[in-house]
Amino acid sequence: MESRKIISMIKELAGDSPFVSIYEDETGLSSEMEKELETRYKQVLKNPTDGKSWDEVKTDLLSR
Repeated sequence: MESRKIISMIKELAGDSPFVSIYEDETGLSSEMEKELETRYKQVLKNPTDGKSWDEVKTDLLSR
């Protein structure tokens, strides 16, 4: 599922940052969270030029 890829990218970006905490329980994401992530993913697919690529976001955040 795409939501798992998104979580993986967030974890990669967060690294050892003291400002970002990621909590996962044994049951994973709630069904509401999965729906929201899927909705956002579909929006990106429909409008790919509205945002930035993962590489652009990552470069921007790591350059701060």
